[in-house]
Amino acid sequence: MAAARNIQLVDEASTFANLRAAEKEACLQRNALAATTVAAYSENAAECAELLAMLGLDLSELK
Repeated sequence: MAAARNIQLVDEASTFANLRAAEKEACLQRNALAATTVAAYSENAAECAELLAMLGLDLSELK
């Protein structure tokens, strides 16, 4: 007799949603790190805001 196979079905939609959520969190972390780096090297708040705008970083979505 053939051995019984252990088949595990994966819900593709939930896997995709989990991957998207993880990518979104990683993107937010990268953006926060970029904003922190820009702030550290900026001369003043106006320059910091200008550089962040050049990078397309929106501070409202950063944690």
